[in-house]
Amino acid sequence: MTPPALKGDGMTPLMRQYNQFKEKYPDKILFFRMGDFYEMFGDDAVKAAPILNIALTSRGNINGRKIPLAGVPHHSAEKYLTRLINAGEKVVIVEQVEDPRLARGVVKRDVVEIITPGTSTIEGTLDDSSHYYLASLDIGKTSKIGMACIDLSTGRFNLDEGPPDKIFEKLRVLSPREILFSNACKENEVIRLLEKQANFSLTGYEEWNFDYKTATRELSEFFGVGSLDGFGVAKCKKGITAAGAIYRYLRENNRTRLDHVKKITVSDSGNQMMLDYNSIRNLELVKNLSENSEKDSLFHAINRTSTPGGARRLRENILHPYKKLEPIIYRRQGVEELFENHDLAGELPILLKKLPDMERLSGRLGMRKINPRQLASLRDGLNTADIIIENIKHLKSDILSNISKTYPDCLPLIKLISSALTDEPPLISNKGGLLKKGYSRELDQLKSSISGAKDYIASLQNTEREKTGIPSLKVGYNKVFGYYIEVTRTHLDKVPDRYIRKQTLVNAERYITQELKEKEELIFAAEEKIFSLEEKLYFELVDKAAESLEDLLLASEYLSEIDLIVSLANLAHEKMYCCPELDEETGIEIVGGRHPVIEDLLPPGSFISNNLSLAVDRNRIMILTGPNMSGKSTYLRQVGLIVIMAQIGSFVPAESARIGLVDRVFTRVGAIDNLARGQSTFLVEMIETSNILHNATESSLILLDEVGRGTSTFDGLSIAWGVVEYLNEKIKARTIFATHYHELTGMADLFDRIVNFQVAVKRYENQIVFLHKIIPGGCDDSYGIEVARLAGLPRKTISRSRELLRLLESGKFSQSELARGVHRNIMQHSLFDQKPSMVENELKEVDVNNLTPMEALRLLGKLKEMLDDGR
Repeated sequence: MTPPALKGDGMTPLMRQYNQFKEKYPDKILFFRMGDFYEMFGDDAVKAAPILNIALTSRGNINGRKIPLAGVPHHSAEKYLTRLINAGEKVVIVEQVEDPRLARGVVKRDVVEIITPGTSTIEGTLDDSSHYYLASLDIGKTSKIGMACIDLSTGRFNLDEGPPDKIFEKLRVLSPREILFSNACKENEVIRLLEKQANFSLTGYEEWNFDYKTATRELSEFFGVGSLDGFGVAKCKKGITAAGAIYRYLRENNRTRLDHVKKITVSDSGNQMMLDYNSIRNLELVKNLSENSEKDSLFHAINRTSTPGGARRLRENILHPYKKLEPIIYRRQGVEELFENHDLAGELPILLKKLPDMERLSGRLGMRKINPRQLASLRDGLNTADIIIENIKHLKSDILSNISKTYPDCLPLIKLISSALTDEPPLISNKGGLLKKGYSRELDQLKSSISGAKDYIASLQNTEREKTGIPSLKVGYNKVFGYYIEVTRTHLDKVPDRYIRKQTLVNAERYITQELKEKEELIFAAEEKIFSLEEKLYFELVDKAAESLEDLLLASEYLSEIDLIVSLANLAHEKMYCCPELDEETGIEIVGGRHPVIEDLLPPGSFISNNLSLAVDRNRIMILTGPNMSGKSTYLRQVGLIVIMAQIGSFVPAESARIGLVDRVFTRVGAIDNLARGQSTFLVEMIETSNILHNATESSLILLDEVGRGTSTFDGLSIAWGVVEYLNEKIKARTIFATHYHELTGMADLFDRIVNFQVAVKRYENQIVFLHKIIPGGCDDSYGIEVARLAGLPRKTISRSRELLRLLESGKFSQSELARGVHRNIMQHSLFDQKPSMVENELKEVDVNNLTPMEALRLLGKLKEMLDDGR
């Protein structure tokens, strides 16, 4: 049933006030503060109740129909907001902005924040190991698209621009939680394409928010600079326009300060490799293919970080490895040094695990959203950080030495917070218990003024028991009735006349005295002032702490890098990885390489290692043949992962490795259907292959698996041959080309720098054993029937398949004649109606239990003769 519109006869002043807000935000859910609850009415209540798993009730009526109502307690609002945001909803927080006790008529309310998927910093909507981006696109009329992305929780702010395919690819990799675009571009092809992607939340925004001049002016004012040129973004005009729209959107919706956003940068600095979405997916870098979860991904397998910031840094580096030698060696030297100092590398995680999420706490401080407990956590984290820095001061590698020498002095900030906050402050700032004695004279005086009244109440129970002779008399307090004296019914005859009845219970009466009432009023009045003053002082403390944000952000960055280096050193020691040689030559030499994920899933030492030798001037292209299930795809992925690990500064799973830097890794491994976009497996395969042929360079690494298998045999073989030729003659990139087309092995005789390798297989009678070893030479048998047998096809199907294969291989029937000739001439051998052969009949008559060895030998000879005669 559609809920009624909240208009008509019977409108209360409160509902009129609600409607004023709802009319401004018709597409968002209103969290409307009423006392201790956030209430939702009408359509909002109907939509939110099932998402939040709360009761849908009603309140009052309009036009004779009840108004749907749902509500959540304000003190647990974050839990419910998390569910709504994760469901893709946008929520408007409408707060009471005056004390209800002082209100004349309806309490004044106002919008304090609008939370959307891209602007949320609620902890439950954030994953510790991932960045969460709000993106913006400036599409316009030119061939380029401008893009900007911000992670509000950390302050990372990037922009870029380029052709639509490049920007679309970047969006797929970044996977922003929300994407802004101009309402004028609703019918644009890019927007229509994004609408088909289930994981993107698109938000139309007024066209006038996408203006280059306005963006330049407002961003310059925000960063406090005369020009944005100093950030190196001047050439990205459309990117700046997109960034300006993000800034306006945050200013309108987030309604908080953004002091932690200190700079804006171009996302493609030239130092990092750009991996396309398909390569990231095929290599299972951060998510597996089967469940689309982190489990059994490269990130999951090698993540030994101890802090959220370190985990995010590792994930970011896996997705964007370095392609320049200098930053790789800079980090790798630190990994090597801690690998050699294993005792220190083992001790540092103990300290690192004590750190909170320093980067996101700095972000909350910059937005003034940090609560007292989080501020105390920041203080404690900085103390621990000083110990970590002290522990690495003696290290000699450039990266760790530079970090220890340039680590900011956060002692003044530590002292500031320590002098103010109690050791374990409460979660909220307006209920007292925040600040230490001595921090504020005014606060101390207020607390002192009620100490006598509190002492009086503390001793009142014993005093009144003695005066009245009532041993069970109790003095208590609750939020509704305040302080009271409770007497059970058995002692009501002893209650003195000075007691004033306050509340009647089933088994007792509650009273107050004039003196207790006076003390209560004194305490309540003073506590209200204390809570108000303490909250004011707390926010002043937060403002003072925010003055150290630049130091905090630098400290957070350094600590994340230390954590990453420590984790890579410990990983190398734990897994017995080797330190790869890196150079700018064109070779890749790997001895005893292993797959870093799969070897974790197998018993120790059972993974079969393999070698690789590729170079642009020799062994440029490896044609890899072998049966399905033999390990070709694993080998391709293994090579890609080893190269990526080497180029983030990690040791690698091998006995030794020398990696000539690659600028990109391209993969096409496995068939990925995209039925939602109306594309067949073969079409997707061709699009991915086309992308590689258009974008790969001589410095790239290309890993191709079964190109051409999605079409007819001759078409597929022709395409595969043409692709290999193009890669060898035009692109000249290092390539592994896995295929079931054995005809391609002949290319090694026709073209220089193409070599044949195969996956070793051992044949035993009619069975095969996969050795998972890559050896020189081409494989001339796909072993398809054996693979089918291993997959569990029925025995009769396997037997029939072998018979048909023998006929084809005999030359009696061509492939095109199979359906006609074979079916016509050997109908008697039908798969399911086949009569028992003479051999089968003979075997059925044999009494195995009474057969002597000599008789068995004679029988075997007889059966062989019968088979040779075709019986």
